Amino acid sequence: MTTKATLLIYTGSPLDSPEYRHTALHFDFPTGRTSTMHVIGTQGLFTYQELQDADPTTTSGRELARSIPIADIDDLILPENIRRVVASTPVRNGRGDLDWNCQNWVADALGRLVAVGVLSEGVRERAVDGMVEGCLEGRDLS
Repeated sequence: MTTKATLLIYTGSPLDSPEYRHTALHFDFPTGRTSTMHVIGTQGLFTYQELQDADPTTTSGRELARSIPIADIDDLILPENIRRVVASTPVRNGRGDLDWNCQNWVADALGRLVAVGVLSEGVRERAVDGMVEGCLEGRDLS
C-alpha cells in the first residue's frame, strides 16, 4: 500500500478569487489514517494546523473546489516522517511576508518533501502548476 498525497483547493472567502482560495495538503496513509495539513489565519497571524482523520471536503469550512492528486508515496516512507517534514515547514509572519499565504506554504511544504527525497522535483512542479490553475479558477475575478 502507498500513501496517497493530494493537494486540496477550497473556494475563497470573502470572495472566490485566486488570492483568497485556500489550499492544503492531504495524505491517505496505508494505516487507514488521514492527515490534512495547512496554515490558517491571515497576514502576520498564520498558524500551522493538522487535522487527523477529518473529512477533507469540509476541513476548512469552505467548499472543496478542486482535489489534485500529487503522488503515491512508497509505504517504506513512514507516515510520521511525512508528517514531521510537512509540519516543519516554516510559517512566515514577518513584516516582509505580507504577500505570503497558504498557497506559498503548500509550495514550500512540497519543496521540503523534495529535499528529503519523498517527492521528485517534477512531481512538485506539476502539483504547484495544478494549484496555480485551480486557484485561477476562482469565480470572482472582478
